[in-house]
Amino acid sequence: MANTRELRSRRKSITNTRKTTRTMELVASTKLRKAQEAAESSRPYAEGMFALVARLAAAGGDGDDVHPLMVQRAVNKVVLILACSDRGLCGAFNVNLVKKLNDRAKDLRAAGKQVEVVTCGKKGAAILRFIGENVVEQHSGIMDAPEYSRAQDIGEGLMDDFLAGRVDSVELIYSRYETAARQYPDCTTLLPAGGVDAAAAADDAGGYFIYHPDAASLLESLIPQMVKVALFSCFLQTSAGEHAARRSAMKNATDAAGDLIKLLTRQYNRARQGKITQEIAEIVGAVEAMA
Repeated sequence: MANTRELRSRRKSITNTRKTTRTMELVASTKLRKAQEAAESSRPYAEGMFALVARLAAAGGDGDDVHPLMVQRAVNKVVLILACSDRGLCGAFNVNLVKKLNDRAKDLRAAGKQVEVVTCGKKGAAILRFIGENVVEQHSGIMDAPEYSRAQDIGEGLMDDFLAGRVDSVELIYSRYETAARQYPDCTTLLPAGGVDAAAAADDAGGYFIYHPDAASLLESLIPQMVKVALFSCFLQTSAGEHAARRSAMKNATDAAGDLIKLLTRQYNRARQGKITQEIAEIVGAVEAMA
């Protein structure tokens, strides 16, 4: 059994660690509330825009009028974007996202597609490079507090590549946020645009709406905006998922540290009691020897 000095030193060290994890848990909780509000408030706007675009596409008429960003063509090259965190200490959050991307990349390559990986977050890029995946582009400083301007810049670059024919499809791997206790990796197609269920929207497109200007003109301005909004919405959900995962990880670490402190306290008390008992026995033995 360790002596009392060692036990006291270990208990002090773990107590300091517990203070740190508890502080990080509180910080993550505060950030989670803000990120959750942002993700939930942006969702109705994004869903409304997707539904509007689907109705406009259904009302647009012949395939000759399809917006260039909605054109379905033979897929040879796919860009996979990974939305992850810049910082660790959030459990298996980044590992699960990387696994989702890795599985998708394997499926695409097995089908004969060329795959390029772009990361939005340092941790995902580090994991991918460690397992031998080539990351062609990396963005950082996004997920802690996502800004629309970052999504706008990234989205415009992706749309330029798609229109120029340099890529045929763009997919985003992100953390879909449902509640503070439930987030899971998901995959959505950014380009070609129009991943919304157009068939359901077509039922509403008939005679219920009159568009001015015409549907094609509206799509010309709405499609690029929809791509940016979809990207930003996924960033917001990933940010909320990261903070929720970090809060959960730090809470588990705090609880584990508390249990370990209790165990070390019991061991310390037993060692201290044994030492006192031994000293009393030595004193009594010395007194008896002198009598």
